[in-house]
Order: sequence, then C-alpha cells, then structure tokens
Amino acid sequence: MVFVVGAVGIDVVAVRERFLDGTSNPSDIRGGLGGVGYRIFSNLDTPRRFLTALAADPVSRWAREALEADGDVVIQEVGGREARPPLHLAVMESGGLKLAASDFRIVEPGLTLPFVQRAIGTPLADDFLVMDANLSPSLLAGLIDRYAGKMRVVFAPASGEEARRHNEALRGIFLMTLAAGELESLTGGDPRQFMTDRSIPHIVATRGEAGVRLYGADAVTDLAPRKVIRAPDTTGAGDFLLACLLSSLSSGRDMPAAVRAAMDRVEQRLQSGGDS
Repeated sequence: MVFVVGAVGIDVVAVRERFLDGTSNPSDIRGGLGGVGYRIFSNLDTPRRFLTALAADPVSRWAREALEADGDVVIQEVGGREARPPLHLAVMESGGLKLAASDFRIVEPGLTLPFVQRAIGTPLADDFLVMDANLSPSLLAGLIDRYAGKMRVVFAPASGEEARRHNEALRGIFLMTLAAGELESLTGGDPRQFMTDRSIPHIVATRGEAGVRLYGADAVTDLAPRKVIRAPDTTGAGDFLLACLLSSLSSGRDMPAAVRAAMDRVEQRLQSGGDS
C-alpha cells in the first residue's frame, strides 16, 4: 500500500511559446485537479490511499466529488470563513516552468497527526508513506518520528524552498526526490554527506534533459534518457516519475531498475502528449 499525505489543488495552467511582460497573452489555458500529492496518488499502479484536506466552498466540493471518484481518499473538511480552496497557477513557456503560484494553506490546519494516524492504521514494513511539502512542519516531523523505520517514508517537495522549510525533520527517511540544482542548495553542495548525516539511503535528483542522478548508499549513478522529449507542457512530470518509481518498487524491482522503468514511462507519456 502507498499512503500519500498532501495537497490536492485546482490547477490552472497557461501554455505559450513565449510570454510578453506587462500585457495580456492569448494562451492555451487548461484547468483540473493537481497538486503534488494528488498527482502522485492518481498515477500510482498499486494499492493506494490519499489523505488530504479541503474547505467547504463550492470549488472545494467539486474537487471532493472528483477525488472520491478517483479511488481511496480520506478527506478532512475544514470549515470557517477563512478556509479557502487550494489553488495553483502555472505559466509554462517553451515547455518549461516560467513561474508558478500556489495557495495550499488549507492543508496545514486540516491535516493533523491523529487524523493521519487513524487513516493509516497499522502499516506493513514494505508500505510507503509519501509526504509532500505542503504539510505543516510539525505534522511532517511527527509523521517521520512515528513511521520512519516502520514503513518506507518518502519526501516529495516541489522546490528547494519547500524542502528547506522541513530541513530539520529530514532524518531516517527512505527516499527524497528533488531537482538537482535545488538538492545542491539544500545539501550545501554535498548530497552524499547529507545522506550520511541524515541516514537517508536514497535520493533521486531530476536533471531535465540530462535525465536522473540516483544517489545511493554506495554509489552515484547517472541515468540518461533514452530519448530527449521536448514537450510544450511538462507540468507534473516529476510527480509522474515518482508515482511510476513507487509502483515499480512495489512490484519488487530494485532502486536502479525502478528508476529506469519510471524514466521510460515518463518519456512515453511526454512523447504521447498525455497529461503528467
């Protein structure tokens, strides 16, 4: 079982070859469910459960209905006039992220340690607990303290800034995924020492067209893509990679083989033009 704890958001993504500053840009704009936690959950090919929080407004109710149609979800509803729907805006230029803005503040008051513990129950040693960085620092630290060593704990921040927010708690986890440049910043340029100091056996660093760098306990392995795909919109590709990686690990593959299999699936998805 893969338990994913994090945010679902209403994504608004604008795509254009080049955006002009200071003016309105006609663009290809699409909307739908997103968020790091949700995208990982929705792309898993293994038994899964998603734990998240939503407000009670009409937009959040639509998100709840869509979520409940997508599988095993446990939602904490947060009331009050200050509770807002989770929203994410991304501007994609020439296939890359130009800028993004998000408001997932509903997750911090909505997800608490007792709520998550009840939803997880008694895990098995080979189960996964995946946490995105929208959780409150106290909740993430509490989950690591509670479950590290009892199941395979995974941390999936969307940026280096998000990872640094939880820096002190990142100890004893099974796997962390992050863009290579942001990993260098988080670790002071020495990921291997960071792993040793924090007892983290695996880090997957994404490197764009260069592929993936896999940091393990004994080696660093660079895995190049079989084919470079220049897609107009790569939103969520890293989340899809992690979902495929977890599905492969759940099926019994070792880490290098699972990373390669996940990379192949991402390349197929991007080449087909499917959403990530």
